[in-house]
Amino acid sequence: MIQLLTFDLDNTLWETEPVVAAAEQTLLEWLDRHAPRFTRQFDAQARRALRGEVLAVNPELRHRVTALRIAVLEHGLRKAGYSPEQAGELALAGFEVFLEARHALTFFPHCEPLLEELARHYQLATISNGNADVRRLGLEKYFRVIVSADEVGLSKPDPAPFLAALERAGVEPSQALHIGDHPVDDVAGARAVGLHTLWFNRLGVEWTGAEPAHGEVRCLSEIPDWLKAYRG
Repeated sequence: MIQLLTFDLDNTLWETEPVVAAAEQTLLEWLDRHAPRFTRQFDAQARRALRGEVLAVNPELRHRVTALRIAVLEHGLRKAGYSPEQAGELALAGFEVFLEARHALTFFPHCEPLLEELARHYQLATISNGNADVRRLGLEKYFRVIVSADEVGLSKPDPAPFLAALERAGVEPSQALHIGDHPVDDVAGARAVGLHTLWFNRLGVEWTGAEPAHGEVRCLSEIPDWLKAYRG
């Protein structure tokens, strides 16, 4: 019997790419005012190269999107000629500007009513590779467990985030179902740990993963009925 529902966040409860692109533009405009040497020196291609330089030295940051973004900013600011102290302060301030804009998002239809309904019948958890925080979005009242790759140090499809959610909820893998949009990070990752899986296929694309999910929905509103019919 399913007792725990774990949710991916980005592209499962809201669309992510336009929000991140807008947040990055907001950050660039802020840097143009507060650290103009950075924006003069680094175009989009050069900024991508900064990320590669940081990961070459600190590969473990690949799973910590917050620490990585701050480190890339600080690295670029130093290369642009700011002192280590200035670069550190500007990187932290700039990241807060980005993070604020990162949370200026719109939930998919039925998101909050769905969570409210499900929270009456199941434990709910989030398992995310990104740095969106349900606490900043007013959704924390629905989730008993919040797990992020930033915190765990490993990102889906690694078992660690799934195992952390199971441990905190006090349930076995066979008692949990993971809901997410990504065939590998969400479906394959959760299946490998022994969770039931539900693929959120909002755009109706063809399955490209290996072993398919146990089920598929195209709208969040379909989840309660699917759960009632699912027999595991």
